[in-house]
Amino acid sequence: MSAPKDLDAIVFMKVGRHAGETFEEIVERKRRERAAAGRIFWGYGGGTMHPTQKVQPFASMKIKEGKHITLVMQEIVSNHPDTEVYATEFSRDGETWEPVPEGIKVRGSRYALVLDEIEEGDLNIDLANYRVGVGPSEGKVASEYIKGRVDKGCLDLSGPPNTEGVSSKVIQATYFARLREPYAVLLRSGSGAGQGED
Repeated sequence: MSAPKDLDAIVFMKVGRHAGETFEEIVERKRRERAAAGRIFWGYGGGTMHPTQKVQPFASMKIKEGKHITLVMQEIVSNHPDTEVYATEFSRDGETWEPVPEGIKVRGSRYALVLDEIEEGDLNIDLANYRVGVGPSEGKVASEYIKGRVDKGCLDLSGPPNTEGVSSKVIQATYFARLREPYAVLLRSGSGAGQGED
């Protein structure tokens, strides 16, 4: 499929092997989940994209501006450990919890993005053209933000132009997906979910 044209507002995430599955196996399983449940829960961890503090406010703001929110996934080599801990409940707000929908399984993750269909296409995105769209680092050039242990973020193309002389940082991605309401949720299980991508 062709890559989306409207990439003004993106959620960028580095992805790879997780909880004993290759990235390709995860994608195929998530596609089956969408067929069964009508949506995908794409698990992740880390505080840089907290569902209620970062992803939901960013997505809601951009949707009101008439934009789509697209998850852009850059595949990397990952050594995430195996785990059999599945999330059993999810929450939109951290207060009211519901059972994870039938047909959806998320392992080893504290949070999940809520996605529509995962699609393939050749994307080349220069992170130097994006700014962090929400949170304490709002306005920071994305190529300076996405580095080291920071491997994901809510990024906005419509921020101020890059006047800091930051060098280009073009990333290649072959998978993307539209976020759908409620955009991101919190997860928990009987023994507590870990961190990572799934």
